[in-house]
Amino acid sequence: MKNIVEEIVLKAVKMKQPTMEALDVLKRNFLRAEKVKSVAPKKSDLLKVYHEMIKKNKIKPNFYLEKLLTKRAVRTLSGVSIITVLTKSYPCPGKCIYCPDEKDMPKSYISDEPAAARALQLEFDPYEQVVRRIDSLKKNGHPTEKIELIVKGGTWNAYPLQYQYWFILNCFKASNLISQKSKVKSQKFNSKLKIEKLKKDLLVEQRKNEKAKHRIVGLTLETRPDFINEKTVWEMREQGCTRIELGAQTVDEQILKIIKRGHGILEIKNAMHLLKLYGFKVDLHLMPQLPGSTPSKDLKMMLEIFKNPDYRPDMIKIYPCTVVKNSELYTWLQKGKYKPYSDKKLIETIISLKKEIPRYVRISRLIRDIPSHHIKAGNKMTNLRQVIQVEMEKQGLKCNCLRCREIGHQPGLQTTEYGLQTKKQALSFLRKQESIGRLSWIPAFAGMTTKELSYTKSISLFIDKYEASGGIEYFLSFEDKDRNVVFAFCRLRIDKNGLFPAFIRELHTYGQSLAIKLESSKAIKNKKNDNEVQHTGFGKQLVIMAEKICKENDINTLAVISGVGVKGYYKKLGFKENQTYLVKKIK
Repeated sequence: MKNIVEEIVLKAVKMKQPTMEALDVLKRNFLRAEKVKSVAPKKSDLLKVYHEMIKKNKIKPNFYLEKLLTKRAVRTLSGVSIITVLTKSYPCPGKCIYCPDEKDMPKSYISDEPAAARALQLEFDPYEQVVRRIDSLKKNGHPTEKIELIVKGGTWNAYPLQYQYWFILNCFKASNLISQKSKVKSQKFNSKLKIEKLKKDLLVEQRKNEKAKHRIVGLTLETRPDFINEKTVWEMREQGCTRIELGAQTVDEQILKIIKRGHGILEIKNAMHLLKLYGFKVDLHLMPQLPGSTPSKDLKMMLEIFKNPDYRPDMIKIYPCTVVKNSELYTWLQKGKYKPYSDKKLIETIISLKKEIPRYVRISRLIRDIPSHHIKAGNKMTNLRQVIQVEMEKQGLKCNCLRCREIGHQPGLQTTEYGLQTKKQALSFLRKQESIGRLSWIPAFAGMTTKELSYTKSISLFIDKYEASGGIEYFLSFEDKDRNVVFAFCRLRIDKNGLFPAFIRELHTYGQSLAIKLESSKAIKNKKNDNEVQHTGFGKQLVIMAEKICKENDINTLAVISGVGVKGYYKKLGFKENQTYLVKKIK
């Protein structure tokens, strides 16, 4: 079978711009011609052999074909592979009326949601969940060297402390040991496990992960505002957490009472303030269409999130309220006590929000992955984001959120779109783009000389400054001159009352961005040495700018809330470990 696949790949790489239809025809014709009585090979089979043949120099890369064979390429457009794992079922402290309560599942999760179904099949074993997802992503052509680990399952801090550390320990073990050929069995949870031993073992695995093949560069935990305090914040830092998904749902005090959320807006504000004091990124969950709300109330509520400096999250997830069985809200629906407003009004409301969204915010999601057959009322559109995008284009509108402006989501601006397969082709393309004044981004040719890189001239540094949760935030970003495309960004927080006076809370470069030569930027004209900025990559340039801003604010200590897998990057830039952070003294 492998020889057949190799023959098909040999023919496919010769196609200049293969389509899925053309590839299917090629497979069928080949099997007929060779009189082979077998099922046509899957995309994952072709992709595996394609990579093997490249390593053996049997073929040259065909970026069109590679993209075609890679399943759901959007998963890794932001530069990292996302792996979602779920914790086991455990009593939830919340009494929220909209949450389904299915047996053997964490509250609010349904057994046939994609990530939940995988977790249930593996008995919520963290080790096996991570191993299986890495294997699956690799088979489907996704890079797995950088992993953003997201732990779902409800209120993380409500779980026993031993379970928390055990769960994270086994996630790190999985990413460290998966590259070993010998099968490694996961360690089962035992409530008698000593917390100090778990902490010690976790630290050992985190050290290993700094240099592992599959590195956890970010860890996200999900919790409630009323479970955030100095103790839980510090525990999450020990576990390696860099981002918190915070379930607010709404900042309307009356609606919070109606849905029996169990906390008010004061707890939301306090939680966001404390998390930012410790350098965390905050992804706020918002839920339009709740009982007691209207389209105008929801729009006002979501805009308040960004108008009020007590909130101003870095990211938001919008989960329109849906009614499913095994929830109190389903009973309300049957009795006529609740009816969500229309899909049309929902779309209009979200479009009105997206028109006003600040540039520093990322709208991470617009729906939950609840299969539509479970939904008895509320939004059933699984492609809600695409529906909204199409409608906004019709109206001549655009969204300024980070996700909509990431380079990976811009059609026609990637190497794979142009089919550039050699350094010479890429350089020629850059020159042509320069001559017609267009922005270009060539992600696969980091070996270019400074002179060659200077042809990418349309990128500028922008600095957005705003107040949030008692501190001053600087959103530094490399974008095209019209601010339609983002290549890299940095979140710098200045707060002299914080754990450290200055924090880099996030540093992100999309894809394998090239270093650039900045021709002009008011923000960096006063740097000490032109070479200091011009001949480094986006990430290093942003760190240099963060240090410069610290100096301007008479701050000589800069901390980074670094993911375990990227500590080495910051150490090369002069940062040293300090408790769970990396810290640099600015001279």
